[in-house]
Amino acid sequence: MLRNENIICISSIDWDFLLQRHQIFMSEFARQGNKVIYIENLNPSMRLNWNILLKIIKRLARILVKIKNIKRDPNITVITPLIIPLKNRLADFINKKILIKLLAGNIRSKGIKNPVVWTYLATSTSLELIDELKPKTLIYDCVFDALIHPNSPKDIAASEKKLIRSADIIFTDNHYLYNKCKGINPKTYIINPGVDFDLFAADKAIKNQKFLSGAKKPIICFFGGIDEIRIDLELVRYIAENKPDWSIVLFGPVIKTSIKRLKLPNIIFKGTVRHEELAGYLRETDVLILPYKIIPFSRSIFPAKIFECFATGKPIVATPLEELSLFKDIIKIASSNEDFLKGIEDSIVLNDPKKRDARL
Repeated sequence: MLRNENIICISSIDWDFLLQRHQIFMSEFARQGNKVIYIENLNPSMRLNWNILLKIIKRLARILVKIKNIKRDPNITVITPLIIPLKNRLADFINKKILIKLLAGNIRSKGIKNPVVWTYLATSTSLELIDELKPKTLIYDCVFDALIHPNSPKDIAASEKKLIRSADIIFTDNHYLYNKCKGINPKTYIINPGVDFDLFAADKAIKNQKFLSGAKKPIICFFGGIDEIRIDLELVRYIAENKPDWSIVLFGPVIKTSIKRLKLPNIIFKGTVRHEELAGYLRETDVLILPYKIIPFSRSIFPAKIFECFATGKPIVATPLEELSLFKDIIKIASSNEDFLKGIEDSIVLNDPKKRDARL
């Protein structure tokens, strides 16, 4: 365990986004006495859109009112960098030669030299920052396949290979990414997701019936980011259309996605809820679903929420992600829309106590 170190985290998500290993790891490092600087997403978008424009306005506002650094606890400082969200030569030049140097200078002004750098990004922009910081230890926590992510920059293959080769340690959260990185750098290890069991255990979670008072039983639930890159929205619609007497409850932010196709009477969006409260809401549900798309990018997906689902003891129905095959004996894995629907029906009627105990 790292102790009494300066750790710079180059994150692929903002601090206030859904709780993931990025925030969990950095919070634990801070509790162990390390000073953590958490740099929010540096990855430039390939095109300007309203979400990106709002992010620019937010970041400019923080700079103008001199609130660049937002402290979450005494050992964590969150920095929201100003990055031009475009990929062209001029934007690259400004980002790498001006804005990244200003960011690195801001970090050095805090007296930090030769820190431990823990990066989730393998872009050329993040590599430029890493070079400026001159880390004594470089750690790459690889949690998605950047090579085939739709929003990755065109030069990602070269920049990620450079990062994998130069990293002192590489962590991944699944076997697909492990094999990919291990072939280039032998210092590659798997850290599987975990769960706060006491928080999510069904017999310990606080009931929150009022929050779901508008939902009719049975309640079928998904929680997490709702986006059309990873989530099979057509499958969700198929379930709702074929079972109008079911309630399909979705927790989480809608990310760069049109949800017009999900505007059905029995699909209920609850938005983002605090992680500490989620377990109470899940207690009132009947079946949890993981409706991920099966596409090349999904080979690198290991949904950390699977262990939170297990802790609730609720039956789980999922599409056939490679990593979920490890749990085929205790969850229902469905390869077609029809099979998925039947899996939910069976789970409602036949919630096997033995399988529930195995999930726990």
